[in-house]
Amino acid sequence: MEDQDYILFDSYINNELSETEILAFKNRLKTDKVFAENFNLYKEANLFLKNKFENEAETSAFKNNLESISNTHFKTTKTKTETPKQSKFFRLGQFAIAASVAVFLGLFIYNQVFSKPGYTDYNTHEPMTVVRGNVKTLIEATKAFNNKDYKKANTLLKQVLEKDPENSELQLYYSITNIELDNFTIADTQLKALINGQSAYKNRALWYAALSKLKQNSNDASIMLLKQIPAGADDYKEAQRLLDKLE
Repeated sequence: MEDQDYILFDSYINNELSETEILAFKNRLKTDKVFAENFNLYKEANLFLKNKFENEAETSAFKNNLESISNTHFKTTKTKTETPKQSKFFRLGQFAIAASVAVFLGLFIYNQVFSKPGYTDYNTHEPMTVVRGNVKTLIEATKAFNNKDYKKANTLLKQVLEKDPENSELQLYYSITNIELDNFTIADTQLKALINGQSAYKNRALWYAALSKLKQNSNDASIMLLKQIPAGADDYKEAQRLLDKLE
């Protein structure tokens, strides 16, 4: 788009054209398809700015920032008689900013809707807590897990489970460390045992079993596990969101 077109669009919207110029402008809209498309884009961007900056304080700050950017990047010599042009170019600067925002929002929406989900989008784990006992190894394992030192936590949890093999909570966290370390065979076996059991961690085990398959790029297996999570489970809503992206 030519700079002259920007100026013409701006002048038309702000009622700064003469009757003759308005007539010529409207005729060009009818005969010049590209010109008409660019004008529609300009109007949409202009409307975006008006809706975006309704608050006067925000508008003032926005203008100050734009003027600062303009002074930095567009150092041109202007005389006092050119003050009206400066106002036009400020409005045109707003249009450029709006167009950039529109592109950014488009990319953001595309990534949200069409991008494939990955394990790292969901591996925000609840922190471990020392529920019972005051075993030094368990305390160290808890600290390591919460600090995301999964290799150390894995080693320590394995030691604790050798003495307390029926502890379902520790079995779950041990499984998580194995997923993080890509020890999928161990993780999946441990999680399967929890899923088939009757502990309070049965549904959480289903969620992590699905995440394990997701990390292994076994989306079909992940979908099957996600569908088994009941509506009352803590991870149900998150599971449904993941299902929507996978199916």
